[in-house]
Formats: sequence, C-alpha cells, structure tokens
Amino acid sequence: MNISNEAKIGLLAAATLAVLIFGYKFLKGRNLLDKSKTFYVVYPNVDMLDASAPVLARGIKIGSVVKVGLNSKNVNEVLVTLDIKDEINLPPDTKAVLMSTGLLGGKAIDLQFQRFCETDCLPNKSYIQGIKASMLGTMLPKEELKEYLKITGDELGGILDTASSKGQIGHIVNDMKTTMEQLANMSKQINQMINLSSKNIQNSVKNMDVLTSALAKNASALSQSIVNFEQISSKINNSNPNQLIQNMDQTVIESKKAIQELSNTLTQSQKTLSSLNQTVNQLNEGQGTLGKLMKDQTLYNNLDKTTKNLDFLLQDLRLNPQRYIHVSVFRGKGEKYEKPENDPALEK
Repeated sequence: MNISNEAKIGLLAAATLAVLIFGYKFLKGRNLLDKSKTFYVVYPNVDMLDASAPVLARGIKIGSVVKVGLNSKNVNEVLVTLDIKDEINLPPDTKAVLMSTGLLGGKAIDLQFQRFCETDCLPNKSYIQGIKASMLGTMLPKEELKEYLKITGDELGGILDTASSKGQIGHIVNDMKTTMEQLANMSKQINQMINLSSKNIQNSVKNMDVLTSALAKNASALSQSIVNFEQISSKINNSNPNQLIQNMDQTVIESKKAIQELSNTLTQSQKTLSSLNQTVNQLNEGQGTLGKLMKDQTLYNNLDKTTKNLDFLLQDLRLNPQRYIHVSVFRGKGEKYEKPENDPALEK
C-alpha cells in the first residue's frame, strides 16, 4: 500500500503539531501523559504570579499553576487554577500559601496540610483556601526569625555594655540616656498640665457650645442686620460724599448753636434760682411784708381777727339790711338798733 506524498505531509504536520503542544504544556509545567487534578484558589492580589509557577508541598513540586485571571464572580479577586498530580490527595483543611521564592520576585504556591486524607479528600475541581505570606515570613520562618533576633539582641547588648564605659560610644549612650530621662520628665509635666487644664478646657468647650447655639438661634437676626448694614453702606457709597460732608458740617454748626442757647438758658436758670434762693432767705429771716406775716404772730392774729369781723359784718348786712339802708318816702325814722346779746365779734 503506497501512501501519497500529501498524506505523508499531513501526518508529519500532525505529529509536529502534537509535539509542539506537548512541549509547550511541558514547559508550562504540565505533563500531558500524567493524570492530574484541577483545583482553584482565590486571592485578593497575586503580586505578579505567572502561569507555570510551581506548586509545592513540603518543598516538593507536586504541580503547577496553569492559569491566572480575574474572578468572573468578583472583580476584586484573582482566580488561580492549579494542576496537581493525581496521586496527591489533599484534605479539606488544606491551605494554599502564596509565597516568594527569592529576592528577585519569583512566586510559588505552597500547599500546607497537617494530615493525610483517606475518605474525605478534596474532589477534583474543588476550591482551596488561599493565604498570602510576606517576603520576610517566606524567607525566614517565625522560629528562625525569633532565634536570629534574640542572638542579634544579645550581641548588640554586649557591644553596647562594653562600649558604654569607654570611648565615644559610651558618651553617646550616656547622652541618649540623659535625653530619654529628660523626655520622660517633660511628658510627665505635660500630662500634669493637661490634667490641671482639663476642667478649663471643658468649660471653654461648653461656653463655645452655648455661643454657637446662640449664634444659630439668632442667625436670621444677624443675617438681617448684615443686610441692613449692606444697604446703609450702599446708600453711603451711592450718595454724594461732598454733599454728605457739607450736611454734616451744617449739622455740627447747628448743634453748636443749640448748645450755646442751652448754655445761655442754663445761665439764666442759675440766675433765677439764685434770686429765688435770696427771696426764700429773706422770707425765712422775716424781711418784707410777707416775711413779717410769716414771722410776726401778732400781725397774723390781727389780720385773722379783722377777717372774722368782716365776715360777721357781711353776714349781718345780709340778714338785717334795714339797719344799714333806710328807704322812707315820708321821711320817717328807721328802727332803733338793738345790740345782740351774744355778739359774735366779742367771742375770742
């Protein structure tokens, strides 16, 4: 059976394509001849994690990263697809720790689990809990880091203790101690000042609250006052300044005249009051008719007696007019006057 050249070329192209695909997958860390499982891990950020990055377990490569992309369900997350060897069975509490493999920024995923699973293993295409580790935590485990820090602290402490007693370093250490003590004293004094001033600060805050509340309540009145002030200022700006000054000068001149007239009036009032005081003094001293009337009791009694007699005369004239008026046609004589027995004028 002869195979045509076209068939040979087709078979060669298919084989070449298969070798290329196999080589590409192999370079990506995935062997097509081996059975594998697929798992998914979600991270908030992968820090430049690339596909084909190794997946480790206790430092042994058990798979690789086949895909890194944004999570279609949450844009703030990154979905990482892992290809793990089929014989590796992972328990449900497995954690996928994103770690750095060197100072140059290489990344890998370390699968951490504490036990082997038997029947409750994670099935294919399951999700694994993702955790990010810092670069320092990746390079140095916590136990080693604590040990290194302890050794470094002990060494530095010995060096400082040795150098504290002599040389320039000793002076620097002593100055640093003095400075720290002074800072501690200053902090204590500041705390005391704050404690003493806390009441005043609280009172000030209360007063500020009262002031702000009062301003808030009177905001409308303040706004109206500002509007009025703006209207007054605008009227002043719109008015003629020279005319305004002239009016003010005229007002000042008229005010001076009014003040002068008021001064003259006050002077006349003082003179009148002086004369009135003099008259009152004369009356008190018994000078003049009115003064004598006020001071001389005899004159007062005579005037009082005369007034009573006049009253009696008028009363008698009203009651007995025939005694004082005589009307006679034939020139007859009037009645003879008879003196009353009880003359009111004789009564004291």
